[in-house]
Amino acid sequence: MAISVLVIDDEEDYRIIIEDVLRSAGMDVRLASDGEQGLRMLKEKPAEVVLVDWMMPRMDGEQFCRAMRAEANLKNIPVLMLTVKQTADEELEALHFGVDDFVVKPFKAPELLARLRAALRRTEKKPA
Repeated sequence: MAISVLVIDDEEDYRIIIEDVLRSAGMDVRLASDGEQGLRMLKEKPAEVVLVDWMMPRMDGEQFCRAMRAEANLKNIPVLMLTVKQTADEELEALHFGVDDFVVKPFKAPELLARLRAALRRTEKKPA
């Protein structure tokens, strides 16, 4: 069975690129354009891993992570933060609000897949 991934990013171009990369790797991908939509989708049907952009309108990645981690049935899903932020302080801040790993934009497909697979290994999921 394919690994289910929820991708949350307000930039359509990134959503399309990420969807292509993940589907090419045999993963089941759902897309959301902001944190509010992503949280609703996750509550309706949990994913095995979430990729979320940090900076978005309405509900940003930090707000999404905090809300997701407050939900008992969602709090253990791995979250990879898509970000242009790169300082150690920013990464530390994100770790405190619930991020498991980072993918810096612009990213390379092999790195995205490797980080996603590593997050799944840590939760004992086997990628496709």
